Amino acid sequence: MTQVVRPRSDLRKAQRIISEIVKSDPAKLIISSMGSGKTGATLDGLYDLLSRFEVQHVLVIAPRFVAANTWPDEILSWQHTRALSYAVAVGEPEERVAAIKRRAEITTLNFENLPWLAQTIRTVENWYWDAVVIDESSRMKSGEGRTKPTKVKTVTAEGKIVHKVRPGGNQTRFGIMTTARRKIGRVIELTGTPAPKGLIDLWGQAYLLDQGQRLGRDKGEFERRWFDKDKYTHTVEPRPNAEEEILARLHDLLVTIPQEKVAEDAKFIPMKVRLPEKAMRDYKEFEKSLYCEPYDVEAISNGVLANKLLQFANGHMYKEDRSVVHIHDAKMEALEELIDSAQGENILVAYGFKFDKDAIRKRFPHAVVANEHKDFVTDWNKKKIRLGLAHPASIGHGTNLQFGGHIAAWYGLTFSLELWQQFNMRLPRPGQTEQVLIYPIIAEGTYDERALTILNDRDATQDRIIRNFTLRT
Repeated sequence: MTQVVRPRSDLRKAQRIISEIVKSDPAKLIISSMGSGKTGATLDGLYDLLSRFEVQHVLVIAPRFVAANTWPDEILSWQHTRALSYAVAVGEPEERVAAIKRRAEITTLNFENLPWLAQTIRTVENWYWDAVVIDESSRMKSGEGRTKPTKVKTVTAEGKIVHKVRPGGNQTRFGIMTTARRKIGRVIELTGTPAPKGLIDLWGQAYLLDQGQRLGRDKGEFERRWFDKDKYTHTVEPRPNAEEEILARLHDLLVTIPQEKVAEDAKFIPMKVRLPEKAMRDYKEFEKSLYCEPYDVEAISNGVLANKLLQFANGHMYKEDRSVVHIHDAKMEALEELIDSAQGENILVAYGFKFDKDAIRKRFPHAVVANEHKDFVTDWNKKKIRLGLAHPASIGHGTNLQFGGHIAAWYGLTFSLELWQQFNMRLPRPGQTEQVLIYPIIAEGTYDERALTILNDRDATQDRIIRNFTLRT
């Protein structure tokens, strides 16, 4: 599509508010809804800071596609920001090295390349970015400074399963940022989903802003003060009054920008399907016993079971050796019905597992997979793709797909509120001209229904956090 270059006067009221916060506050978590234009608004603020020499170099850390495409595209889409120099440290190592050496005013980097950046510059003394923007800061929520030992399962040539322990100790992305923090004068965090799993997600994001002043200098201290932890399942639950106390401490660190109506809300139309009788009996037995005898699939824990039951609801399951067993086609038939009823309209489908993608592509050979097609966004927006397939993690944050269609479907559900909300905002964005229709395909009586309940509960907690910090205008 031809890129439209907009004058600065096109910034909306909420965008101007974000811009002022970027310029006035050296440490802030800005909560702004998906599709609200926070990238352009942040750039507007950075433009003034760079022009006044209050900031010399900005590092933008973002999801891969956003770092490689969304930020560069946004820089070039405004008349005033086009003058800024920028470099993209995404892609092949030599491209990344060249980008770092350019010392541009704005450098974009994906989260996965933070360890590479640390190795490349070798010492924090070589860190030259005095301002950092963390786009989708909830990805820093873990708050772990170093990696932990992990068990790795491998299969030998003889088919024997071997478990090995991979040593930890390497700096995590969060750990790298805490080390570099003393060299950074300004940190701006952006997200539409500050707490996808609840209050526990706030410590890591807050620490990168205030280095532990408000919620404690150690995540363990944070958890011990405000949460109860199950020593067997390791799940954490906030204590009474935890939410009130935590949010009170963050009153000056977080701000929610009031949402502007820039596109019609999506309409959700659940497509409920029933599993075949035999499949439903097998499902119930598997859920009760943790072993599915007809397909020789075992779940070693309730956590594994939840994942396996979502697989079962979709129609396939992974066995211990990662081979795939086929169970039913209930969801495939529902998707086929949706495609037929769409009468040629383009459809974007979220899949949960590789076997979902493979099965859909086998049934519909014209389907195009987002992360396997380098021009997916461009071709989708030009309406060249009739059936697009995407894992929510690969097509979420900042991806503009509103020009290519208005129908989306969830073939396989997720327990992640962040993935759920991010995918659901790909189509209802500024520029969308149709009512967006989203069809979650739900297998009745399965973990699909439980997943929706969990998503609604997490959404309620996050919504309270967002409303607590809403800026009054």
